[in-house]
Amino acid sequence: MLTFLRKKTVVVLVSLVPLIAAILLFGFLAKRHVSDRGTVLTDSHPLPKPAVIIRNFTYSRTLHSMTRWFVRAKSATVGEDHSRTRLSELSAHIILNSSLMLDIRSQKGIIDQPGHQFLVSGRSVPVSAAFSSGLLLVARQLHYHDASDTITTEGPVTLVSRGVVIYGIGLTSVPKTQSFTLARNVHAVFAG
Repeated sequence: MLTFLRKKTVVVLVSLVPLIAAILLFGFLAKRHVSDRGTVLTDSHPLPKPAVIIRNFTYSRTLHSMTRWFVRAKSATVGEDHSRTRLSELSAHIILNSSLMLDIRSQKGIIDQPGHQFLVSGRSVPVSAAFSSGLLLVARQLHYHDASDTITTEGPVTLVSRGVVIYGIGLTSVPKTQSFTLARNVHAVFAG
């Protein structure tokens, strides 16, 4: 038996037995550890898409073969579906008809393209809407509906025209016909 153990192959095989046993033991322990942990939870919520921010943004809108909206903003954030655009530090020039224009200045705004709406508001400086007829409309927020040609707001409003300043709360206006309806707390100051 001693001669059998002196053969080189037998010595190598016998010395490999503990090594093979150790590998099998560690493999078994690793497999058991992984199966005991269970499945790894994954987050099923999709990652939000990054916002598209445009500096020195310009926008124009054509209606009935005539460009009627010209909007410029310091920056714009385009919505995920590209239908809503958030603006900051903006000015808008809107052609209401061949003889009447509307210029709006605001700190922030939203263009809703499918709804043909334009919402502007001011944080520290009110929104100003100047008509080419000389009328100035000042409010904290204005909602312009292009499809129905109306301007609305629920908050305080100041209308300034030649020789008169009118204050009120809540406004509904049809800019093309220059009609304005103030909802409540209306008072006027006449100059002259």
